[in-house]
Amino acid sequence: MTQAIQDTLALRLGMAAKAVPQLPLKVFIQHLVKELGDPLSEKKLRSLNPKNFYQFLVELNSDIERGQSNQALAILTSDSVSAMQAPTISNSPALEGPVLKIAVTSNNEEFIDGHFGSCLRILVYEANAQSYRLCDVREVETHESGMNRTDYLTDLIRDCQILATLSIGGPAAAKVTNADVHPIKQATPAPAEEFMQRVNTMLAGTPPPWIKKILEQQG
Repeated sequence: MTQAIQDTLALRLGMAAKAVPQLPLKVFIQHLVKELGDPLSEKKLRSLNPKNFYQFLVELNSDIERGQSNQALAILTSDSVSAMQAPTISNSPALEGPVLKIAVTSNNEEFIDGHFGSCLRILVYEANAQSYRLCDVREVETHESGMNRTDYLTDLIRDCQILATLSIGGPAAAKVTNADVHPIKQATPAPAEEFMQRVNTMLAGTPPPWIKKILEQQG
């Protein structure tokens, strides 16, 4: 195994472990080795199937959700781990006038493809009726779990008004809502551009009263 492959495998394992923060990285890798044999390889990882992988994780920690399992497995078995990299923030100027700030749970470039509890990063956009722009990329750390993690993630998006995510549990949605952030679930992964264009259209038309109030408060 070449050093380049070793580096790629290590990156893949580290990113997959972030999707299941209930498990420390060392524990995650140790049990994968027991399950698949030593040494680990990308070929062995691709032999994993969703049902068995989920059962494997739940035996280690019963709090792990199927969405987290699916996300970790996607990272372990994807054709290219580079597809999970963060986007680059452009140097475009801040938008003029009242704006909405939208948080997006993401793993892959500018896509809404992460679950709230296990995404790799939060993308933050600002939008008005004419345009939108990516203004911040916030990497998600793995030092918290359970409700502490929910509190940590809520704090990451507290300055936003909308959360676009693949899924979010009931207790987490309540925390987010109490922080004055409106969660919107997406049925399937999609480019953030599509969601942001809908936000532009909504702002240019007749925004709902709660959004009008936010914009009016900005003067």
